[in-house]
Amino acid sequence: MENISYYMILIFVCIVFLYAIFKRTNAYEAFIDGATDSLKTGIKILPYLLSMYVAINVFRASGILDDLIHFQRIPSELFIQGFFRPVSSHASLSMMLSIMKEYGADSKEGMISAILQGGSDTTIYVMGLYYGSVKVKKTRHSYLVGLICDCICFLSCMAIFLLFW
Repeated sequence: MENISYYMILIFVCIVFLYAIFKRTNAYEAFIDGATDSLKTGIKILPYLLSMYVAINVFRASGILDDLIHFQRIPSELFIQGFFRPVSSHASLSMMLSIMKEYGADSKEGMISAILQGGSDTTIYVMGLYYGSVKVKKTRHSYLVGLICDCICFLSCMAIFLLFW
């Protein structure tokens, strides 16, 4: 039983088909309808994803981040991870993996990186994507509250890093 996950996927597909037979529904048509709906949703979300991607790359290329890194006592990787976490989960996750590879998972940098990754969220990305896709115009205070929470998480991680290690 090396790859039990392959069998689990096959078992799940069989259960779905047996359930469809038991309920007397056309599983193929239901699958096609679901795929069509998800394709429409994907096309509707695409401009928001693309705009976030462009904004992140413009910010990285501007050099502002490099200037900010020179004024602090924490490792630059942690600063970059904390800075990009509200915007891009992939950028912060790749930075966390880089920290784990360089310093180790049990190092102070690795532990703080894991806390930062788990304790904060991609606030700007998630709200921009979901609010944009459902056409919410009045977000009220949700962006502010989300960013304050991300900032508190980042500052707490940096305080733990500087005070306890």
